Amino acid sequence: MSEFIFIFFAGIALTTGLSYVGFSLFKNGKREELFFGLFSSCAGIYYILNGIDAVPDIITIVFATAMFILFPWYLAYEAKFIKKTFLFGISALGVGYFLSVLVYDFFNMPNLPYFFSYSVYLLTSIYCIGCIRSIIKRSDIPLWPFIFVTGYYIFFTIEEVINNSFAIELPWRKLFDFNYLDLFPIIIIAFKLTLLIYDHWLKTTLQKEVDVYKNNINTILNQTTKYVLSLDVNGSIVFMNPYFKDIFETDTPLIGLRLNELITKETIPVFREEVFKNDNFNGDVVCKLKTAKGISTIAWSYVKLRSNTLGQNQRYITLFGTDISPQIETEGQLRKAYDQLEFLKNKLQAENIQLRNDSSAINNYGHLIGNSPNFNYVLNRVADVAELDVPVLLEGETGVGKELIANAIHLKSLRKDKPFIKVNCAAIPFDLMESELFGFEKGAFTGADRLKLGMFELAHKGTIFLDEIGELPLAVQPKLLRALQEGEIQRLGAEKVIKVDVRVLAATNNNLQDEVEQGRFRSDLYYRINVFPITLPPLRKRKADIALLVEAFCDEFAQKYAKEIKHISKSLMDDLVAYSWPGNIRQLRNIIERAVITSSESVLKLANPLPSEINLSMNANPLGEIMELGTFEKFETNYITQVLVHSNWKISGKDGAARILDLPPSTLRSKMKKLGISAS
Repeated sequence: MSEFIFIFFAGIALTTGLSYVGFSLFKNGKREELFFGLFSSCAGIYYILNGIDAVPDIITIVFATAMFILFPWYLAYEAKFIKKTFLFGISALGVGYFLSVLVYDFFNMPNLPYFFSYSVYLLTSIYCIGCIRSIIKRSDIPLWPFIFVTGYYIFFTIEEVINNSFAIELPWRKLFDFNYLDLFPIIIIAFKLTLLIYDHWLKTTLQKEVDVYKNNINTILNQTTKYVLSLDVNGSIVFMNPYFKDIFETDTPLIGLRLNELITKETIPVFREEVFKNDNFNGDVVCKLKTAKGISTIAWSYVKLRSNTLGQNQRYITLFGTDISPQIETEGQLRKAYDQLEFLKNKLQAENIQLRNDSSAINNYGHLIGNSPNFNYVLNRVADVAELDVPVLLEGETGVGKELIANAIHLKSLRKDKPFIKVNCAAIPFDLMESELFGFEKGAFTGADRLKLGMFELAHKGTIFLDEIGELPLAVQPKLLRALQEGEIQRLGAEKVIKVDVRVLAATNNNLQDEVEQGRFRSDLYYRINVFPITLPPLRKRKADIALLVEAFCDEFAQKYAKEIKHISKSLMDDLVAYSWPGNIRQLRNIIERAVITSSESVLKLANPLPSEINLSMNANPLGEIMELGTFEKFETNYITQVLVHSNWKISGKDGAARILDLPPSTLRSKMKKLGISAS
């Protein structure tokens, strides 16, 4: 090989090698570039030494050996197929080859260098094949340069073995004045150049794809109706799309401005806490922006990103926002509409209750009927208290018309044009009593899916009639006392109290004083409702009124059922007047209604004989037993027991005790449980 070519190769190899060594050590630290630089530098020195005849062969062998040791290391890092045990083995054999060259004459072992050199050839060839297999499925590096280099290496090693072992010189050596080793470094440099060209082509292709992607992204960002902006870690705007800028209608540059300057003061802490202090990678936050058209509520979704630009690792926060001001306004309108609907619904409920109460008063009794002294006394008491805004307690047996008297008090009061709400405390389950009287908030308990106004709120500015107040649970009595004394109630599940202006009328057929003594009724509540008591006489003490009531009920039901009842026999009227009426007016009304329905002529006839009378005196009973004087509860217990025995302990039905007592079967069962009455 001519001296000029050696110098040319030396210049290429040495320049390339030193450049890569320096670039690797002081710039990027890549191992493949370091080993390639060392390989090329050794090749350059080999070319220089090979052109100088005065240089001993052993020095040239040093750099030739170094090339063969460095080649597999470079190839391993270039292919990302690093097996250090294998590589160190090749390196050790290479060092062994150099040492064997120094000592084989001394030990008279001429074949020893061949053993080490052939071992290096074999292991390096195997390693080259392993590198090829590792990159077959990779797209970031071309396969064919590795195949070419491996093929060349295997070819010249086989040629070397044939030439050294069998003294056979292949034809191509006669054509050129250089051998395989002279070309090997240039082949490796060309291999590296090929990889660089491919890498540049790949990056160019990727850059074009990135540019297309960026153009598409920019088009999307420019045309989207979402707000998009990026912030640095200090909260300064580094990017915004035109849609975000347009809402401010300003020519002032917003890039570099802190977003806090655009957010309303009250939402800055929430935004800062959620976006900047929160360790979440992404999340959602709502804030208000000061736009050109006023305050807008923006719902943001954010994601935190890292960018490595020019070797600097920087953090950015990208936000995507939507103006939800219209939805919030619509939601507010819907909430107002819902509240208005609830108000109207509750108002309608109150009006329905009032209409039902008025209708009940008219249909059941029409007007107050009676001229007896006892009844006139009640009417006088009603006239005395009606216009006074004080609680009234109506006492008397069941069926004497306490509800009718309560309605009369309301109609004669200053609240007559306001609601009159009736509540039967005995008909409401204990666990629902509080919610019925005072209402509940939405979500106060399972199933409370809407706001419900209580009876006290429905009766605001009017009158509430608490029938059977003696059945009111002890747990609810303090709240009723608060409503009476303070004019305040509190819905279930509510924190605030509600002022109400309600007149309370109460009724009972129990002796509340006994209830107080036995701890079933609060004494303070009793004294609060007992400001003006009115005791209604039973029908047996209003004998003079029975004929009037019979005629009134007869006319009412005759008209209702299209009957022509014109006469009531004197004997029937005498029987009706003489009867004791344990169920009072309610029992009388029911019997007359049944008689009108079953009468086929113009003369009123009873459908059934009057029920057997139960002696109500305190001295005797139907069983001939002597009843001792005692408390009202004891009397009530004995009385109900006598009726049950008379009906053979049958509670409901035609001949049941509930029918005789003119009570709902459920109320009778409740009283039996309360008083401890049972058939056993």
